[in-house]
Amino acid sequence: MNIWNQIPFLRLLLPFLAGILTAVYSGLQIEYLEYILFGLFILIVSIIFIKRLNVSYKNSWIYGTIITLLLFLCGLQITVMNTDKFNSDHFSKFPDAELFYVKTTGTSLEKEKSYKIIANVLAVRQNGNWISTSGSAMCYFKKDSSSKNIRYGDCMILKTKFTEIKPPQNPGEFNYKRFLSFHNIYHQAYIPSENWKSLGINEGNKILSASYSLREYLLNIYKTNNITGDEFAVGSALVLGYTDKLDQDLITAYASSGALHVLSVSGLHVGIIYIICNYLLFFLDKFKHGKFIKMILLLSALWFYATLTGLSPAVLRSAAMFSFVVVAKTWRYSTNIFNTLAVSCFALILYNPYLIMDVGFQLSYLAVLGIVALQPWIYEKWQPKTWLMNEIWLITSVSIAAQLTTFPLALLYFHQFPNYFLFSNLIVIPVSTLILGYGLLLFALGKFSAIGMTCGKIFSGIVWFLNESVRVVEQTPGALIQGISVNILETWIIYIMVIFLIVFIYKKQVRYLFISLSVTIILLSLQTIEAHSTRKQKTIIVYNIPKISAYDFINGKQTIFLADSSLIRSPSRMLFHIKHNWWDRNVTDQKKFENERENNFSNENLTLKNNFIQ
Repeated sequence: MNIWNQIPFLRLLLPFLAGILTAVYSGLQIEYLEYILFGLFILIVSIIFIKRLNVSYKNSWIYGTIITLLLFLCGLQITVMNTDKFNSDHFSKFPDAELFYVKTTGTSLEKEKSYKIIANVLAVRQNGNWISTSGSAMCYFKKDSSSKNIRYGDCMILKTKFTEIKPPQNPGEFNYKRFLSFHNIYHQAYIPSENWKSLGINEGNKILSASYSLREYLLNIYKTNNITGDEFAVGSALVLGYTDKLDQDLITAYASSGALHVLSVSGLHVGIIYIICNYLLFFLDKFKHGKFIKMILLLSALWFYATLTGLSPAVLRSAAMFSFVVVAKTWRYSTNIFNTLAVSCFALILYNPYLIMDVGFQLSYLAVLGIVALQPWIYEKWQPKTWLMNEIWLITSVSIAAQLTTFPLALLYFHQFPNYFLFSNLIVIPVSTLILGYGLLLFALGKFSAIGMTCGKIFSGIVWFLNESVRVVEQTPGALIQGISVNILETWIIYIMVIFLIVFIYKKQVRYLFISLSVTIILLSLQTIEAHSTRKQKTIIVYNIPKISAYDFINGKQTIFLADSSLIRSPSRMLFHIKHNWWDRNVTDQKKFENERENNFSNENLTLKNNFIQ
């Protein structure tokens, strides 16, 4: 049987995705596109219902081409419709606005000198008149006792000027402007204490307001049971998706060990919730209409947990996918998991096409795809004789399958590869499962002082063990390969290479190995061209970093980096502003000098002496 016949929604999803990506990267708007779509829809209906126009099997490609074109244009149009800056009433179309009536759309994030929060601009006052508007902006409120109390859904009046978010100011730097544009945010403003006034009105969604309040209540249970520091940061991130307290060193440790995925509530966590609830509700299967009650309770539990964790893209994907599985099992439909994945993805991007640009969303889908497609095949290659070895091999096969489908994209975005991901996942997956179950149990028992304190100590101990295990893996020599630079074309080439190599191993047909090797040669050729360009590069870069002086003198693979000590001694700032540029330029020999100290350096290309540079 043709595999495409078993996954019809995947066939529909691909042209729809192509239309979305075309709209995102090109900014294309086709005039009167809605009329073109209506015409194509009428044509398809006519072909189906008018016998004279029925397409024979021989010419069925004509019908397929029209459907593909319709889906492509639908993806294009839906993306344009969901791009706020194209709206005629977007607040940025009123440059002379004096006041802004806004409503916060999330919880605030505490920064060093401000509270950061996203707000919808509902109206502007221009020339003495209030005008209804649309659009969102990033607001930074000066830190004080009033801004500390800003909550989701609060309405207020702002007296400020919104400025367009700047693109990256340095080569290779993270494109924050593009990242926010995928969330329909194009402007930002800093609001001093005297330039805003709360109206005492809250117009937030009641369900979301309740979920945020409940999350705060649950976080307080952790605090009252003496869960603090890194244990609180990781425990609340793992159980509730609350990541505000994670510091950069902790994130780096988890990323270096290949365990960063557990700090973001995703398919692993939702899957555990599904398994626990499905097990607890087994008795309903014995009643006449029990399976439908069980379906409703399971769906309620999944979406309640998704809402509680902030409805992140990964959680949305997981909750949607498990929801389709629950419904299908209840109605006894035999579902193809690839079709289920495609349906859930289609539904989510239909609601918000920009979800496809979320890195977590992409990696989450690819990881599940790898586990579903490859894990059973990998697992069957070895049959352990003991229960313990079987469990270890099960986790290992899951890790290998997920890594095979995600590592090219991870190289593109993060420029690194965790060498010990297999070892770390052997610890992280079972321990994080234990933390999630125990963390939920603590919510139920945490109010009982004696029991709660005991549970809190055990919970803290488990999280401490997880953190220390991750740090040990991170500090092991060779734990992480950094500085890997691949572009989008090379990422696609790596995927093609891996896919055909897997097919060769599975089918043992030499032509697939030949294709994989041919693609490998193309990749090596591109790398050789890049290496040749690297050897010839001679560049001086003056970095644009607020209140910091920083200069690069690049010659081939070597750079002499001259900067303030506050930058050089800050790994996180070096990573954000400088290192990605070094990786993109394949600069491997880096000599760093601090501006504040007297530096004498000289080679055949460069001389540094005090403030003299030649």
